[in-house]
Amino acid sequence: MKTLLPVVLTVLPFCLFAQESATPATPAEKLTELQVNNVLSQLKVLEEDILSKRGNNLSTILAKLNAAIASDQSALKLYTDCDVLVNVERKEEGKTEARQRAEQMERALERKSKGGGGAAADEGDSALAIRLGIRYLILTLEAHEAKDEDFKKMVPKLQSYVNDLVASAPKLHGRALGMVNRACSDGSPIVEAFQLDRYLNREGWSNSPTNIGGMYSATILPLAESEAKNSLPDLWDARINAEGAFRKENMTEPEFILWGQNELPALRWQRATYLYQKGPSLINAMADMLKLIKDNPSHPDAPDWVSQLREFINEASPTPVSTEAAK
Repeated sequence: MKTLLPVVLTVLPFCLFAQESATPATPAEKLTELQVNNVLSQLKVLEEDILSKRGNNLSTILAKLNAAIASDQSALKLYTDCDVLVNVERKEEGKTEARQRAEQMERALERKSKGGGGAAADEGDSALAIRLGIRYLILTLEAHEAKDEDFKKMVPKLQSYVNDLVASAPKLHGRALGMVNRACSDGSPIVEAFQLDRYLNREGWSNSPTNIGGMYSATILPLAESEAKNSLPDLWDARINAEGAFRKENMTEPEFILWGQNELPALRWQRATYLYQKGPSLINAMADMLKLIKDNPSHPDAPDWVSQLREFINEASPTPVSTEAAK
């Protein structure tokens, strides 16, 4: 014990110093009431100026993005112009590489205008993909700037985007599917050109333009919980149907069959448990669970579903159900 004493004495002052340092220092000099009012007045003016410039700058960018989604040609031009700006002028990448990418997109657009197919058709419709990506970027920027009370207005816009994404799915295979994400994700030439990376993170918003489940989980369903609880079952059905239709176009037939056997029942169970906890009717949710178990007795998760449904029944029972009685 004696040998530890010098160490303790050495460490103790350091610990006390660390604790004192963590406490914000109190200014030795106090401001007068006149000085406080003067500083706050200047801050208010500066804040208004900052918000005005920020709003004007973002409005200009949104106008350019909206103009770009008016046509395939406009979308490709914006994308290639941003690519040259970011990778050639700023990063000094070889102009040859950037020009090759631009020419590749121009050839794809030309083939599309002529109704061409062949091997290039396996790459999907890149121009359509870029337009969808830019469109989702516009929604993301609007969502970032929306006040909490206005954020719910993003739901119909997001639902409209999901519908168009699903309708476009037959043309979003191969390289094109990746281009949807490439057009609006962090690191995209468009995002980097306009320096938008700080606008991409908004709580309650998915950053993936092809993750339908994420859009519902992050935005559509949570807002409906407080605004329109009775719509939750239909919204879940819309999510599952949209995700299934989108996957069907982007999977081989054997892959989609396996998805329907394994992932689709799991997604429906997720729907049922969600509605049990947050939906308008507990008994309807439990009836959905029971039907799902009956329809999928050989599913790998079926034993867990049975156990979980037993737990829910016990929770909802007016008196606790014994384990043996539950079985």
